[in-house]
Amino acid sequence: MTGLDAITVLFQQVDSSLEELREQHDKAGKVDDRERVERQQILNAQAYFVLAWGQLEADIDEACRAAIENGILQQDWRQRRTWIVHKEDVDTERLNFKKRLTLVLDRSTVEWSNTRRYYNVRNQIAHGDLSHTNIDLLTVIADFHCIRSSLVRY
Repeated sequence: MTGLDAITVLFQQVDSSLEELREQHDKAGKVDDRERVERQQILNAQAYFVLAWGQLEADIDEACRAAIENGILQQDWRQRRTWIVHKEDVDTERLNFKKRLTLVLDRSTVEWSNTRRYYNVRNQIAHGDLSHTNIDLLTVIADFHCIRSSLVRY
């Protein structure tokens, strides 16, 4: 089981419990309690989103590191020259996220666009913007699997 799969299972367990509680409050006519649980569900989805994002970003970093290391080892200078400028960036911390992503994913793809969009969502949440927009985490994780499978790996 991958980290994303484990996160999905745990999210579904917690979300199902919250959904049952929300439905109980709804049936009992406890509007305030129902809304409180609904806000908890939104926050829960955001928390799991950031956790899942960490898994995806680790995969992107790993693929980027491998691409740079492999590129530097090319015998033909014409192949090696584009990678040698990133020799100091093997730890990937020196490259911003957009550059790391572009080294391992084609910018013209839906996966690249989705990753950038999710990166913006991650930044909003991580920097305190807990908007009231719910995240469909199961769709997001399915997208993350698709993005992971599209990464160029060496």
